[in-house]
Amino acid sequence: MEERVLDRRSLSMLTLAHMVTDLNQGAVPALIPFLVAQQGLSYLGASGITLANTLISSILQPLVGFLSDRHSLSWLLVLGPLLAGVGLGLSGNLPTYGLVLLAVLTSAIGAAIFHPEAYRYANYCSGSQTATGMGVFSVGGTLGYSMGPLVLTFLVVQGGLPATLWVGMPATSIALYYLFQQSRLRSTRTAQQHSLQQSGRTNWRALSLLLSVIVLRSMTYYCLSTFVPLYLIKTRSFPTPVANSALTVMSVGGIVGGLIGGPIADRFGRRRVLFWLALLISLSILAFLLGSNIFSFPVLGLASAALSASFTISMVLGQGYGKGNLGLVSGLTVGFAVGVGGLGAPLFGFVADRIGLATAFPGVAVLPLFAAGLILALPKEAL
Repeated sequence: MEERVLDRRSLSMLTLAHMVTDLNQGAVPALIPFLVAQQGLSYLGASGITLANTLISSILQPLVGFLSDRHSLSWLLVLGPLLAGVGLGLSGNLPTYGLVLLAVLTSAIGAAIFHPEAYRYANYCSGSQTATGMGVFSVGGTLGYSMGPLVLTFLVVQGGLPATLWVGMPATSIALYYLFQQSRLRSTRTAQQHSLQQSGRTNWRALSLLLSVIVLRSMTYYCLSTFVPLYLIKTRSFPTPVANSALTVMSVGGIVGGLIGGPIADRFGRRRVLFWLALLISLSILAFLLGSNIFSFPVLGLASAALSASFTISMVLGQGYGKGNLGLVSGLTVGFAVGVGGLGAPLFGFVADRIGLATAFPGVAVLPLFAAGLILALPKEAL
């Protein structure tokens, strides 16, 4: 069988689409304080927006993925970014909470239906360098999500809440591009139907183990991103701006990990690299906790890089185990498993309220060790 070649142009456009679509999702947390201040939104209402935004992604992505495995849904690359941009754009221009919630949910639905099909085509475009290509594609989403709060804050400060319209424009523009790419996308899918990557049966046992690994990985990430600043403030007396800068270090680490993790995995083996990354995450968290000054930030960035790389590699492994079900696998790994992992943060907060944050935090370092044990039980990946 002829070796599949990495399609750099198509992968670049998919990465750009991923970035501008996720930019809208990243902007939602930054939008909430403006809604509270300018529209008198209650804290309960604010938390309702966040919860609905998360649940939509977790529930809808596997369903869309399941359908996309049975029918060509390349038009979701148009509808997804369009809804994501229009929903977020309208959210600052509506008079009532109900309409604002509907707009944010529309944006969340757009992002949710975009991801399974986009991950499918990213796999197609990556050729035989699957982990490398998927790593680049994933970094697009990370960049977009990180840029969202900055872009929205700048525009709303300059033009008020109506300026959210400008935040949604890049996603609506990329939707227009994919509107004129439908025939090429359908032909690409047809050409891939009988490829090695798509033949065979899904290994549900392996996929279940891998989803458990992703849940543990996501729990680790959400616990770190939620509680690291609080830990630094309460246990080390860091000023709030310095403590929050740890999140910037994590963002940079995540981008670097997403870029370099794929090529390393393509060279040395995905399952093997995933196992060592789990150990590296655990050791990095312990090193951060044992540090006593700002020089512990680099190991926090290392943990974030390993977390980001492990997500990309897990995604590629899942697509190998889920032959013929790329859409469903993408929905389960990106949507369901990550969403379930997100429940780890409130659970950790419940424990920390009772035994103290400093006492509870070492438990986060144990989660990757459980993941490492599950990784050892995974079968050899399909290449």
